[in-house]
Amino acid sequence: MKLLITDLDNTLYDWVSFYSQSFSAMAEELSNEIHVPLDVLLSEYKFIHQKFGNSEKPFATLELPSVISYFGTNDKVFLQKKLTRVFSAFSSKRNQTLRLYPTVRNTLKILRERGVKIVGHTESLEFNSLYRLYKLDVIDFFDHLYTLEDIHNLHPDPKNAKVIPVKDDFIIRLSSAESKPNPKLLEHICFTESVAIKDAVYVGDSITKDISMAKSIGMKAVWAYYGRQFSPELWKILVKITHWTDIDVEREEQLKKSFSKIEPDYTINSFAEILELK
Repeated sequence: MKLLITDLDNTLYDWVSFYSQSFSAMAEELSNEIHVPLDVLLSEYKFIHQKFGNSEKPFATLELPSVISYFGTNDKVFLQKKLTRVFSAFSSKRNQTLRLYPTVRNTLKILRERGVKIVGHTESLEFNSLYRLYKLDVIDFFDHLYTLEDIHNLHPDPKNAKVIPVKDDFIIRLSSAESKPNPKLLEHICFTESVAIKDAVYVGDSITKDISMAKSIGMKAVWAYYGRQFSPELWKILVKITHWTDIDVEREEQLKKSFSKIEPDYTINSFAEILELK
């Protein structure tokens, strides 16, 4: 193996668990703050998430009709200041729950020591994915991060938004049209990284999006089985606020049917098992 292309969410860390708990903490604090039932807020979040095509936008809070109505303004800088405790609830819970899976950091370190190139490939938005690699202290193990460009920045004060320092060519921005499964993109990644497909390995938690994509071009496909072992209750929270439309759900069902017989080359129960691949 000369190149490891790794998914991020639920491959390096449990995104479902950390995000659902962090979001819930924020939404519950907001419900208490502005005296609006939680179910009403979740419905409004879902509408805003679908409007902007992404469920991972805490600042969507500033777009909620109930928030604007309660404070009598849509001034986002003003609203952010008023909702300090609400956003702090999200950050606090994230600090408690965002953790690498066991063995991830040490495995990345060993791979780099072996001279393996490592790149991230994710459908998460640019700042979110970059922040997590930085926060989890693994960003220096990566050569590049292929991530979705955020065309809807909801930060109330973009000029003062947190900036994570990385080299100029570290982030390779992808349009929404480049969503998984995208075999052509994997070919492009190998070309960009100057590594033959036969010398590359893809690891991810989704059979339909990750494994099928790699298998279709003859790349070694590793299924991070452990990444599917999250709480069904936490998943239900995300379903309530999903940005997925009926069309998105139908597309996912079609993918599952199309790739129902896809088998990974390897199935791992720990990220460290990558080190044992032939």
